[in-house]
Amino acid sequence: MELSKGKSSQTQENLSKENDTWWLEISHHLGAIYPFYAIEAPEDFSLDIEHIIHKRKKRGGVIELDPVGIVCKTCLPFLLGDRTLVKNIYRAPWMAHYKGQGKWTKANLPSHGHVNPDPVEFVNRLKKALIEEAAKYIRNAKSVGILLSGGMDSRVVAGVVRELQISSGFPESVIAITWGQPESRDVIYASRIADRFGWERQLFTLDAATLLENIETAGRMGAEVSPLHLHAIPKITELEGVEVIIAGSYGDSVGRAEFSGRRLDNLKPILSTELDRFGLLRTSVLKETLPAIRMDAFQVQHLAEEAPSLRQHEIEQEAHYMRRMLQACMMVIAKGRRFYQMFTAPSVFGLMWSLDPKKRNNDWYGHLLNILPGDLLEIPWARTGRIYLKHDGASDQTSRLYHEYGVWLRNDLRDLVVDRVNGSIVRGLGIFNDHGLDNALKVWKMARTKTTNALDEVMSWLSSLHVFVERNDLVLSGNYERTIKDRMAAIKGWIHSEAYVLARNYVRE
Repeated sequence: MELSKGKSSQTQENLSKENDTWWLEISHHLGAIYPFYAIEAPEDFSLDIEHIIHKRKKRGGVIELDPVGIVCKTCLPFLLGDRTLVKNIYRAPWMAHYKGQGKWTKANLPSHGHVNPDPVEFVNRLKKALIEEAAKYIRNAKSVGILLSGGMDSRVVAGVVRELQISSGFPESVIAITWGQPESRDVIYASRIADRFGWERQLFTLDAATLLENIETAGRMGAEVSPLHLHAIPKITELEGVEVIIAGSYGDSVGRAEFSGRRLDNLKPILSTELDRFGLLRTSVLKETLPAIRMDAFQVQHLAEEAPSLRQHEIEQEAHYMRRMLQACMMVIAKGRRFYQMFTAPSVFGLMWSLDPKKRNNDWYGHLLNILPGDLLEIPWARTGRIYLKHDGASDQTSRLYHEYGVWLRNDLRDLVVDRVNGSIVRGLGIFNDHGLDNALKVWKMARTKTTNALDEVMSWLSSLHVFVERNDLVLSGNYERTIKDRMAAIKGWIHSEAYVLARNYVRE
């Protein structure tokens, strides 16, 4: 697949009509949908990697695991760039328009600025941009589903959709889709939001059976994502009568410049100096694949020119972390119906990128919700249990935890995880450090938190990797020898993992 320059709107429009590839319409958005393709058939897109694998097998092609992808996913834990876990099968490129014949053209990326605007004027511009974004992708859908939590980004989306209902009369009906334990803040607050607008509510509870299903689903998806991030997403695909589903998962990264709890000005480069902290990989494969991993990380086409560190860090997070971890989970929904992430149109994120980074803060959610319907600022924020932007007073005593994945994984699903990690499919790949896996399993069982940790992430993913390899008869070519360095790496990893887990046990629920 070739990346080149030029206009492609007509080609893109025609292809979309012919093949119903609606996702091409948003290929230049941060929240795009990235289909799979095989290098030998660059126009044969699919949102199902197993479909691509099946077609390659019919053509007589070889299906091999990519050691670069395996190492990358083990260490980060998300893939970089366009790479998958299968050699010569890729994702569509980031921020690009499709030209046809396997060629893409790089989309223009908005500039980062240092604007310090008048709050009233700016928030009205932002509201207008969000309403236009929602209207375009909801279109004339009669029924819309919103992924709604007790957070701030999803309630902004709720306010925007309600504004559309009031001003234009569509969508006719809205279903608020929530997942979690019924007694958790996220579920309680989301219910209050939905009730204010008279919307139907659909709650998906989470339990050990959900997590087991997600392990299997993640395997069928190509083992690209941790099952711990799928939540009730597979169940949402079973909803009937919902034409479009929208989410606000990009709200924090775009609106508040926050990535997984870390602000933009505190971000570090996407790759750390030490990748395999738990000593899970053979040192020979780590040495061999590291150059390709660095290339995947740093060769983002929009960073071809010299860029300030903040811009570079933000682009790295959007191009890799948000795209390959968060958005990859949403592929499950996108396979069945139109799905859209709010805050990701260039008109919206370009507006936020124009601000001085210090001005991209929590205040904008407050400003927005003050001029959107529902007085939604009166409902506490799930993260704190307090009214948004209020730092005093007692927090709501309802539970902050909407799941207990740590407990379910380490107790209910322990035997399954251990069997798969120790089984011939995972160990037989010849890429993992057996001593490191042995130590990691021992330390993993020591965790006592209800929430998850990095070892939970790895163990659940290895269980999904087992599924993916077994279902598709995948093999890994190459001979990665065991060396004395593997034992040393395993010991070092053991020390690191024990310290990490004990610290988590002390400071986390």
